[in-house]
Amino acid sequence: MGTFILWVGWYGFNPGSTLALNDEGGILAAYCAVTTTLSAAAGCVSSMFINSVLEKKRTGEVVYDLTYAMNGALGGLVGITAAPDSTAPYLALVVGIVSGMVYVGSSALLVKLKIDDAVDAIPVHFFCGIWGVIAAGLFDNAGGLFTTGNGTQLAVNIYLILFIMAWVGVIMTPFFMVLNAIGWFRVDELEEDVGLDLSHHGGAAYNLDAPKKEDVDELNKRRATAHGKVSKPEEATA
Repeated sequence: MGTFILWVGWYGFNPGSTLALNDEGGILAAYCAVTTTLSAAAGCVSSMFINSVLEKKRTGEVVYDLTYAMNGALGGLVGITAAPDSTAPYLALVVGIVSGMVYVGSSALLVKLKIDDAVDAIPVHFFCGIWGVIAAGLFDNAGGLFTTGNGTQLAVNIYLILFIMAWVGVIMTPFFMVLNAIGWFRVDELEEDVGLDLSHHGGAAYNLDAPKKEDVDELNKRRATAHGKVSKPEEATA
């Protein structure tokens, strides 16, 4: 449901960015809707297919993982957003296919680096976003390297990527350092083991193995003490 909400919302984002649905604005908005749809669909199929092939090689079983289909679609949406109005429909398919590849590869990279990203936001938005800006410099009808032979737009877009990364790094690194210094940067190991859905949001969001009962009991005990609800000795014994 979340994926479809985002996908439908993207039609307000890309086609809606024309700010007009009459005359030429309507034609351009419709064009953006086509390229957006093609890239998202291609990213969905690409990501799920690649993951299925890799799982077949690793385990010998064919698995069609819905997570890869959903995030692959979102990766395709992110990838085409830099230039939905100036990318040919057949090239929008290429953008989506590569977005699926980028998502699968970057998701595996985070696991290898032991970087915790439960919803794969970094692969979808960061890595596929980088690819989308590069793709605009490659496929843009007016200035793309592969469409016009001029590499100026590609160079400018790469500079943009590096500038954004530097800007965010300079601004956010001190912020995260302060959070870490005051103990707000991450939860403790017990809450990690129980899961943030349960420890912070009141219930599990996924049908996974339940956390250890003793960890849940310890978490509830901490909460009760923090709120002044210290149990009676007989209750604790029971």
